[in-house]
Amino acid sequence: MRVFFIQSPATMVRNLEVSLSPALYPHRNMSGKHITVVIDILRFTTSLIAAFENGVSAVIPVASLSEAENLSKQGYPVAAERDGLQLPFADFGNSAADFNTDAVRGKTLVYSTTNGTGAMTMAAGNGPVAAAAFANLPAISDWLYTRNENVVILCSGWKNLFSAEDALCAGALTGMLLNLGTWTLNGDEAGLAINLWNLHKDNLKEALTSTSHYRRLIGLGVDPLPDYTVRTGISDVIPVYTGGIIKNINERN
Repeated sequence: MRVFFIQSPATMVRNLEVSLSPALYPHRNMSGKHITVVIDILRFTTSLIAAFENGVSAVIPVASLSEAENLSKQGYPVAAERDGLQLPFADFGNSAADFNTDAVRGKTLVYSTTNGTGAMTMAAGNGPVAAAAFANLPAISDWLYTRNENVVILCSGWKNLFSAEDALCAGALTGMLLNLGTWTLNGDEAGLAINLWNLHKDNLKEALTSTSHYRRLIGLGVDPLPDYTVRTGISDVIPVYTGGIIKNINERN
């Protein structure tokens, strides 16, 4: 496993911003290149980390279903859902539990979702895009600290609307980064996310089960909260999207 040694990155004070939905991301305060960290707690980013933990070699995120289906016909394994339900042509849905299988080991997986993959591909023009969830929070925060770059945390939300579960994780990640070094917080959203996290960090599962997206998925008969979702710091996976593909840059040797 690659280890990131935490050192004080010179004297640079970096900017840190939270976008609480993809609709707000184009209106962010930060300009210029930066790292974007996408969060989609109940689905995509947690599931992406689980896929890498179970041996996926790489992931191709696609926004359109037609592209995902075409790649399926070319022989790629595909994870695809819309409105919370797995699509008929897909091999996998969008739950961490779907990837608890050797069927993905060594494969390049095509992935298309309602919210998370769209957020990731949208942000790609501004620099590297990483994925965070509770599972990899210490690893991703340590990596971001070593990079000496400005950071925008992008909550995937639900169809451009605010989702509390993503804001909770954004608050946890923001708090970790502030504990590691000096950042200038751009805008009010980061402070709001930290306050939300501090309010619910001791009853995380209860907070997640009170969200509208949790209730939406329950109504569809989908398990929205496999145990993997609520466990913090259980993975060293750091998924980073560059050049049209997601790789785990902290993979075990």
